[in-house]
Amino acid sequence: MNGFTRNQLEIGSKQPVHKYKLCNKCEEMRPPEGGIELSPTRWSCSTCWANRVTVRNLLNAKTKAEGTLKKN
Repeated sequence: MNGFTRNQLEIGSKQPVHKYKLCNKCEEMRPPEGGIELSPTRWSCSTCWANRVTVRNLLNAKTKAEGTLKKN
């Protein structure tokens, strides 16, 4: 259970009625909030999606920085 869901339950919200989904990356059952459907058969939880996006952005930034250093 992620932090948002845990906090909502602690303040008295009702238990969500949705089913958990299987994340194709970490292979754990996770709540669907914040996750993303990559295709009809692939879904990533919010944690895996954030890790993927962060790593990809860092690699792009590093590549761009190296390219500007070579030009100068």
